[in-house]
Amino acid sequence: MAQLNSTDVCAVAAHCRLNKVSIAVFICFTALLPLSIVAQREPKQRMFRPEDLFRVRQINTAVWSPNGSYVAIELTKPDEFLGSDFSNEILLLDVKRQLISPVSPSGGSYLGFFDPMWSPTGSRLAFFSVDANAVVRAWIWTTGKKEASPLGGFDVRAGFFDDAAIAWAGDDHLALLAWDLGAKKNGDLYREILRGPNAAQDWKRAVDGRLPSVSVLESGRYTRRVEPSARLVIVDLRTNLTRTLRQGPMHNLIASKDGRFLKFNQEEPGVPGQTVSSYFALAKPDVDAAYTAVTRGTVVHVIEISTGTEISASSWRADEPSQSPSSSDKQPVSPIPNAKWLAESPAVHAALYTSNANDGSHLWLCSHDPKPPCKEVWHGNEWMQQIKVGKAESISYESLDGTPLTAWLLLPPDYSAATRVPMITIVYPGVMYDRNEPSDFSLYQSGFWEHPQLFAALGYAVLLPSMPPANNQAEKLKNLPSGVVPALDAVIERGIADPKRIAVAGQSDGGFATLGLITETSRFSSAIESAGFADLLSLYGTFYGQYRYGDAGSPEKGQVLRMLQMENGSDGLGGPPWANADLYRAGSAVLSSDKVKTPVMLIHGDLDFIPIQQAEEFFTALLRQDKRAQFVRYKGEWHTISNRANVLDLWTRVAAWLSTTMTTNTDIKH
Repeated sequence: MAQLNSTDVCAVAAHCRLNKVSIAVFICFTALLPLSIVAQREPKQRMFRPEDLFRVRQINTAVWSPNGSYVAIELTKPDEFLGSDFSNEILLLDVKRQLISPVSPSGGSYLGFFDPMWSPTGSRLAFFSVDANAVVRAWIWTTGKKEASPLGGFDVRAGFFDDAAIAWAGDDHLALLAWDLGAKKNGDLYREILRGPNAAQDWKRAVDGRLPSVSVLESGRYTRRVEPSARLVIVDLRTNLTRTLRQGPMHNLIASKDGRFLKFNQEEPGVPGQTVSSYFALAKPDVDAAYTAVTRGTVVHVIEISTGTEISASSWRADEPSQSPSSSDKQPVSPIPNAKWLAESPAVHAALYTSNANDGSHLWLCSHDPKPPCKEVWHGNEWMQQIKVGKAESISYESLDGTPLTAWLLLPPDYSAATRVPMITIVYPGVMYDRNEPSDFSLYQSGFWEHPQLFAALGYAVLLPSMPPANNQAEKLKNLPSGVVPALDAVIERGIADPKRIAVAGQSDGGFATLGLITETSRFSSAIESAGFADLLSLYGTFYGQYRYGDAGSPEKGQVLRMLQMENGSDGLGGPPWANADLYRAGSAVLSSDKVKTPVMLIHGDLDFIPIQQAEEFFTALLRQDKRAQFVRYKGEWHTISNRANVLDLWTRVAAWLSTTMTTNTDIKH
């Protein structure tokens, strides 16, 4: 439709002899109609906002049925929590019809669905639901049925950091791990949904005052605790009859391909009940084996499903992997050059590809047979085309010791060339960038507060410097400026960053780096640290937040994991503090807090596995010296702030903190 100018409007009005009111209405209508059509073709652009984080939908997993007829797809849905592993719906892709539809129910009080698993022939699909009380149910969909049905009577012992809680023993029998009736539940799923219920219950008991509000831990006497845990159940889906095969703290359930045997790990005796030194003996050759021993136990069991009789674990034979169509010369064709391979069928020459682009997310079903070879079966996040994004560019520079490095810079969406703007430097030790643009800049990444595009939307440039790895935390702290400071200089030399308005921010190990950097250099005018650590001596001996009251498991279990990590794992400190005290001190930024000249915001959740006491110590050190700091604490939060209300509150505070600690400038859009 052609647009009318004012002369055209007047000519039409005169010809039709319209009255004054009609002319006014006609002018408004004819002026607005073409603009609305143009607006539909070119959506109005806007800046990225914190609430947009909760609108992004992602394809988590795609699981092909063994016969290649269907694909079960786990798709995230809008939720009150960022980065949740259970806030999903399960979609079913009919490969032959090339149609996709939900198989998980849309009603009810379910928070979400997760972990789809096909039966051996693909005639049935199992998946989990979870509700607001952290009760996990199994659901079964059978080919030919329109809907899935719940498997009643079982609260499945599923978790994010555990392995399979269900296993198919043939198409008609499902084995599962269920909580015993009256069991004192724990685990990360339980902790995440109920936000640390044990502490709340203990405080209620303390306020009531009629019962003792006490818990007791003991070292040196390794007696196994006896308490309700899990039961291993086999369900006949044809008759709904069930049998309990075993009870105890079991993990990692696997069925043999012929459906005759089940294999699982059991904490026997487990922590507590086993000397701590035994785990460190495992850690000497393989620290990952020691971690597994803590979380799953050291004993492997194999039982016969029909009788429950235990057989030798050494007789278990791993099933040979089936041949994949990938060995064929004919491969599914990628729909577009930058599409990402997602999953390939085990039975037919077909594959799924995804792409996250400016116009939203895409999912294609591709094959070498049909023409055209690919068909789009899902398109979401269309609202992304409304968002203005900043331009990204790589920067070549050298570290302080002359090592060639690459950093990445994100400019604000409305950046004007040759204009100096304030800049946020996001740090994480050991990360090395190359010429490929990092996924951190994507609108689709699930960062909760250090999201580069959100900073860019406020008018800040965002720098991601390379930070060469170190052997241990002590060496890491001293080497922090090596890759960061020269990157700052490179951006300043380009005339982009204002040298007086540069902030540093980091999460987790990046939080450690943020605190370390402001003790090593005064180049930053502001700092934001989240979930980091500052005192290795006290970190070694402080309980994990989620284990402190038993929500994720026993406190002793958490402490053994901590000690393994610090002595033998990624921290590389080689021993406990009383053996290597100098290394622990050298890696503790709090001991150099007298050098801090940068205002710092400290952010922490009180259930974090990095204890909130780490932030308390650094805040106390700055408080003692009358140095500017702000300590933001969120109740019931874990390692990343995820609750919607808390995330939105935090972004308001981050924007306000930056506007008051960095020089006010009209370039910043608060």
